[in-house]
Amino acid sequence: MDDQFDSKTEAFVKWLNHVGVRISAKAELTCLRADGRGRALVAKGDFAEDELIFSVPRTSTLSVKAALPEMLSGRQDISPEDIESMPGWAALTAVIISEGLRPESKWAPYFNVLPTKLDSLVFWSPEELAELQASAVLKKVGKDKAEEIFHQSISKVTPEGTDVDIFHRVASTIMAYAFDIPDIEQEDEEGANEDDLVDDDEQKTSLAMIPLADMLNADADNNARLHYDGEELEMRTINPIKTGEEILNDYGQLPRSDLLRRYGYVTDKYATFDVAEISTSTITDHIYQDLAGELKVYLRAGEIEARLELARREDVYEDAHDVGHATEEWPCISDELVALVYLLLVGEETLAAIQSSKMSFPSRSKMETELVGKALQRILERREREYATTVVEDENLLQSGNHSNRVKMAIQVRMGEKVVLREAKKRREIFKVTTSECSGGKRERGKTMSTFHKRKAGTDKLTLFLSQAISKKTQDIRLLNHFILSLLPHLL
Repeated sequence: MDDQFDSKTEAFVKWLNHVGVRISAKAELTCLRADGRGRALVAKGDFAEDELIFSVPRTSTLSVKAALPEMLSGRQDISPEDIESMPGWAALTAVIISEGLRPESKWAPYFNVLPTKLDSLVFWSPEELAELQASAVLKKVGKDKAEEIFHQSISKVTPEGTDVDIFHRVASTIMAYAFDIPDIEQEDEEGANEDDLVDDDEQKTSLAMIPLADMLNADADNNARLHYDGEELEMRTINPIKTGEEILNDYGQLPRSDLLRRYGYVTDKYATFDVAEISTSTITDHIYQDLAGELKVYLRAGEIEARLELARREDVYEDAHDVGHATEEWPCISDELVALVYLLLVGEETLAAIQSSKMSFPSRSKMETELVGKALQRILERREREYATTVVEDENLLQSGNHSNRVKMAIQVRMGEKVVLREAKKRREIFKVTTSECSGGKRERGKTMSTFHKRKAGTDKLTLFLSQAISKKTQDIRLLNHFILSLLPHLL
């Protein structure tokens, strides 16, 4: 246990005041080590909705731009281009490593309160990772690729003695705690042209560490959110907060697998966002074998690729498809997955009509045929068999309680994915008991008729309109997206 824990916290709070961070008198950075946790921000008084908790000047955020001058000072062997040519996270990793190894760094009080031990997946042993079984998150850890970037770029610009362990600790801290904040130059340009519409996808951002904002723990049932307003970043309440309650930020709608990969923990409150990933290559490799005896023809590799190309043209192709819990806005089995399976099974005559645009791409209801339903059932069953244990076995393992924290988290993640697959199999049963191929009328070129295209187009239009009205003030993309999704069922 760190005997200097409290003194480091006090020094950090003093440093925050020195660099211009304004903290409400009703908020206090406190210690939760008695609960097996670290620091947390807790309310000392009642907060109303939309009340300021703290604000951080842009000049007090730790970014490449802010730290690069000190890093380059006295260095003749590197240039700004050496850093700026790296991926954003790698560049920030390089400057933080360099700053962290400078005893006189102005960021030292901040570095002293950042976690020294993380449970994100990059730190897990092969045996611990194996407990995740068939979870697709294993393909997203990216440890080897990250180390390749370290050896090729970061190690050449950081001080002597920088090793892979330091690199992983800093890079993982950035992945867990850094924020994307809008570039100030773009804000000035937008302010000068208020009538110009700017797509969120085109918005330029920079990766930065925001002192104090990263001290907040997160939960799906959060009560605070970070806003951007010109030169200030503000943490404001989104609900009233009572005295003694913890102030919680939100990571967005992340499945627990990504929560574990990025932040090193899981919580049941994020279970509703769990997904099971099914790769398109797995579908095409096995769909005809799984339906043996029910198909009249089997397609060669070139014919399968032609159908995949049509899926790309219709904007329904994905390298992998997420199956998730059904909500009011989205089905358990996505429209894109249904469309892919439909295109892989549809007869030549209907396929040719769609390819030539003589026939409109059918709606989801027309694609939910008995054959498509059977194929999806086999796909889901095959994916479920890739896991070494069942949901019941995982439940029993969790109840036994005889596991390390990492193994327990792995069981929770893999079980959550299997629960999703089980739900999807039940949802599949609503598909029509019919083997007839759908038919459609002539389609006007340039018009898209499918429900998922309508949904995507509607989202794009709303995003463009609402980002004009809202992002100028808050830059709160998560809140904006949530607002858009809540409107879609009523507007489309």
